[in-house]
Amino acid sequence: MRCSSLNCYRLVVNTVERLKILTRLRNFSVEEVLKMRCIVVGLGGRGKHWVHVCQEMDIVSLVAGVDPVPERREEAKERFGLKDEQLFASLEEALKAVEADFVLDVTPPSAREKIAETALSHKLHVLAEKAMGEDWSMAKRIAAMVKSSGLTYMVAQNYRFGALPRTTRRLLDEGFLGVINTVVVGFHRPWGMGAHYVEIPYALLIEMAVHHFDTLRYVLNRDAVRVWAHTWNAPWGWHKGDVGHTVVFEFQDGIMVTHHALGCSVGKADHWQGEWRIEGEKGSLTWENGKLVYGRSLPEETVKELPLDPLPLVDTKAVLAEFVSAIKENREPECSAQDNLKTLAMVFGAIESAKRKQWVELAELFGQ
Repeated sequence: MRCSSLNCYRLVVNTVERLKILTRLRNFSVEEVLKMRCIVVGLGGRGKHWVHVCQEMDIVSLVAGVDPVPERREEAKERFGLKDEQLFASLEEALKAVEADFVLDVTPPSAREKIAETALSHKLHVLAEKAMGEDWSMAKRIAAMVKSSGLTYMVAQNYRFGALPRTTRRLLDEGFLGVINTVVVGFHRPWGMGAHYVEIPYALLIEMAVHHFDTLRYVLNRDAVRVWAHTWNAPWGWHKGDVGHTVVFEFQDGIMVTHHALGCSVGKADHWQGEWRIEGEKGSLTWENGKLVYGRSLPEETVKELPLDPLPLVDTKAVLAEFVSAIKENREPECSAQDNLKTLAMVFGAIESAKRKQWVELAELFGQ
């Protein structure tokens, strides 16, 4: 219902007065009262990164950190100035002691469902690291849980929030290359040493390629339709599961995409975003070690580096800003649970194809 000018004025006045009362009673500034209160669950390497991001962003207030490992809690206290009363061994303990608005889930994918269930049952929004579940069934259950809750759940697919994919998407939307048809992405790095990635099957697809697959959806502004994949391990590799693969996607409008990778490469390392080549009728766009390059060989040869669009925020800071903005504006964020299912269908469709040794229609996964 649209409010009258008088009612809107009264609403603003009442809100300001409530804020003033809160600031007097709890010794908080108005800015602190307006911040969204966050509990970070998981204080390992990636969790520490998110704690640092939360402390740097003025739109959130970190009220608690959770990790079952005492040494990690102690390190968080020493490194980030958290107090004993802000550190807990479980999310359940934290929720009994502090008030929060959302949970930032930085646990392994196997714990994703339990964290989501606990947070959503306490009416808390969730920002979760990828992947949204250790398998397709878990991901679908989480998405269904979120849909029935009416709360916001966003997956931190931070790669799409960089200047390189953002600029490329804008150029393609503007028709810079005309009709596009072929995309090739390569990724070769000594990846995942010492992490839980070493233990899980298809780790590179689930934990790393998911970034590239999501970025492909964003940059092309289209979804994948079917997939063929072959996976393997190099004899010198340190992973238990396959971390080498060639994956071929057919996207909407017949765009063919090949993603080839080796997660135990000891040769020249590719950029984390991958090395891309997008072919169109007016030339190509390539990603070369973080730079955007336009090339054309006919009718005459042209190669030039293109400037990247300036962005106010990138990477995980942009993710956090999008998450908070979506909640404040009552809209679905980028990389919502429902949207991220389309990215995960690419991941788990590729795994299914590798097992079957045949093309897989991604629509099959949604029908399961």
